[in-house]
Amino acid sequence: MGYSSDRVLVLVGVVSALVLISSLGYEFLLEEEEKLSFSVDNSNMIEDIDRIASFGPRVAGSAEENLAAEYISQRFTEIGLQNIKIEEFQVTGAWFVDAEPDEHQILMHAQLEMGVQNGPGLPDGTAGAGRIAVDETGSLNHIESFTYLGYSGANHKHDNMLTFLGNGSADEFAALGDLTDLAVMINYDFSRSLSEIYKDSIDRNAGVVMIYTEGVETPPFMSVTVQENGATVPFPDAYGGQYADSLIPYIYISESVAMKFHDYIEQAADDATLYASLDGFWEGNNVGIRTVKVVTGELPGSGEGEILVGAHHDSVYISPGAVDNAVGVSQLIEVASQLSEIELESTVTFATWGGEELGLLGSQAYIEQYQEEVQQLDLYVNLDSTNLDPAKGLGTLGIETSKKELVNSVSKIKEGVLKNGDWDDYSATVQYSDVGNSDHRSFNQNDVTTIGFFGWQYDQYHRQTDVPDVVNEDGLALTVEIVLQILVAQGGHQSSDEPLIQISGLEGGTDSWVFPFILALLAGLATGIGGLIVFVLKEITPEMMAFLLAMAAGVMLLVSVLDLWFKQAIENGYVPISLSFGFGVLIVVAVAFYTKKDDDPAELTKERRLYKSGILTAIALAIHNFPEGLAMGVGVQESVQYGVVLMAAIALHNIPEGVAVAAPIQAGGGGRLKATMIAMLTGLTEPLGALFALLVLGPIMTPFLVGCALAFVGGIMTIVACNELIPQAKSQNRPKHMLVGAIFGAAVMNLSLLLLG
Repeated sequence: MGYSSDRVLVLVGVVSALVLISSLGYEFLLEEEEKLSFSVDNSNMIEDIDRIASFGPRVAGSAEENLAAEYISQRFTEIGLQNIKIEEFQVTGAWFVDAEPDEHQILMHAQLEMGVQNGPGLPDGTAGAGRIAVDETGSLNHIESFTYLGYSGANHKHDNMLTFLGNGSADEFAALGDLTDLAVMINYDFSRSLSEIYKDSIDRNAGVVMIYTEGVETPPFMSVTVQENGATVPFPDAYGGQYADSLIPYIYISESVAMKFHDYIEQAADDATLYASLDGFWEGNNVGIRTVKVVTGELPGSGEGEILVGAHHDSVYISPGAVDNAVGVSQLIEVASQLSEIELESTVTFATWGGEELGLLGSQAYIEQYQEEVQQLDLYVNLDSTNLDPAKGLGTLGIETSKKELVNSVSKIKEGVLKNGDWDDYSATVQYSDVGNSDHRSFNQNDVTTIGFFGWQYDQYHRQTDVPDVVNEDGLALTVEIVLQILVAQGGHQSSDEPLIQISGLEGGTDSWVFPFILALLAGLATGIGGLIVFVLKEITPEMMAFLLAMAAGVMLLVSVLDLWFKQAIENGYVPISLSFGFGVLIVVAVAFYTKKDDDPAELTKERRLYKSGILTAIALAIHNFPEGLAMGVGVQESVQYGVVLMAAIALHNIPEGVAVAAPIQAGGGGRLKATMIAMLTGLTEPLGALFALLVLGPIMTPFLVGCALAFVGGIMTIVACNELIPQAKSQNRPKHMLVGAIFGAAVMNLSLLLLG
């Protein structure tokens, strides 16, 4: 490339400077340009929570659920959603109707009696008249002392003997045998499912089954369902429906009630004339077909793509459900309101489900009805009980995704939101899960990619105390902001950090390791192109050497300082990124010191210095290429288009890197072939990095760790450029060529990053 004319050199320098200045300026303007930010309105969410909770318990099929559905539909209309519907689905539900004040209320009581035993085979309670009470609990009131479990039977039971069955294991059921006339009490430790315990109790003819948990004084509601054929099935419908007509009372009692029952059981065990019995009136509980509501509305997109955002609007029968889940519904409405101000390529549908508390029944019924449409979904996002309150130890937002490749991108989004907002006391965890404990499980079971947002269990969970006062207004916006940024990223919004050059026809990601490996290999082999350029040159003049070395230094310094340090520091914090960057510098200094300690400066020729500089540059670039391949391996699985664009950008700047390796090695007497082969070998760490990301690291590589790794590489490249390339370029005594080469390299590098991402 030997320049024979200063005019050509000046022209290249001026054009390169203009390109560099304009590309940096444009990038700066893009950064300063109005970023896609949202003004989340906490007061609107609080108003929605208050209104929805004011309807009272929103049990599937109730008048209260209907009021909630109408209110949500009205809010969808105010926002401007289209195709708003309130649809009804028939499901097996459970509800209760308490008696009028002057009639028999739902209650139970236990007593320690003295007298005759029930005769074998005689009806329940026949011995009651022949015994007298020596101690009794008095009336144990519904909600205060006990609650129904989902799909509990409702028979009036009288004079059933209290019996303790440990933790309700299969062995304990087998050891006790026939349970006829017994009111079974179990210390529930979550080692078995509620449905297994219920099934064993019915199979062995128990009269009543009660559970309690140590430390739980206010009994919550829990549903009783069974996983069958990839669906959540209400207990009466499970096992072929064989238990639909044989349900027995199934209740959750407080710990203090359980301790009183234990006392009666122990006294009766020590005295053959004493009997611990339980009477109960539970007819207010009902099981049958109910009509569940699903409310939907959509924001049409400008292109292809379908995203669904959902939250359940029902609550358990004893609770107004402010946190669970008026909070989730209010956040969904706010997300819809904010998104209505922008345009995405994807159509985003918003849905609120009834029947979630009875076993995800609303979402399952919707999926069954719209199977074909559901299969076209690119993503389902679920919001459930996302009330964050650091003052109560609940400042962490839970996020789970069914697609491993989304863990990194969602982590990066949540970290960006946390750092850019006033969230010092808050945090969020992102994990892989293809199960889920809310409506996203329904979609997981139908092979739809999901992201579920949830809060951790709180004291008022599934209790009558779950009222609006429990909600922490200050924490509501965090979930909304993260969801919005995910929808923007996944929904096809053109943002400033997307490549200016887009490739059509490469939508979606890939689960295969072959394609990302091939892309990384192609990008890596581009260093060989740089080596070939040097190979075909007959002579490397001092002018050309100064230009090429400075060009490589310009490429490496721009990438290292602006991209690998500055941008990573903005995203991941200046202290950890700067420490990683500095560690990379120290590593190269130590290696250089070790390799040069035996060199005699008087005997170190100019050619020898060039050769060693090329080898050190090769080592630095080989290390640098590894995390590039790692990024490509992760990126292609998330988006094929992103992977191809990334490959082009990496390949483009790998060419001058190959020149930077081959030129000094060849000029230092290493030979053309050797110089070219070493340049090519530095690029082979690119596909190795991709394989490592795909087959080893998987989702454990967080954006923070990737950022630190890139900063470490940036430190290595910076010190190599400053201590090796620039001094070698200066030694050629061609300052004009050196200056133009550095500007040219920086301009080409920044332009490629800007255009290709």
